[in-house]
Amino acid sequence: MKNYLVKFECQIGEYQHIDYKLFNKKKSEWGYCKEFWGISKKDELKENCFCDDWMQNAIKVYSETEITDKQVKTLKELGVIY
Repeated sequence: MKNYLVKFECQIGEYQHIDYKLFNKKKSEWGYCKEFWGISKKDELKENCFCDDWMQNAIKVYSETEITDKQVKTLKELGVIY
């Protein structure tokens, strides 16, 4: 099984932050954002930057990295991912 650590750039109102999620299969940028935020419709603000269902917040994939099982274990131990 492959592991993909995806780093998201999230815009919540005026606040911007970075968040991470581990996926076990490769997806499109839309697929990652849809699953991470539970977005039901594809409202693209600009290329690969998507709005939430209420058109108030935005998300995009900042980076995607394939990582090993050992790296997954380390990140979980450090509390970076769950």
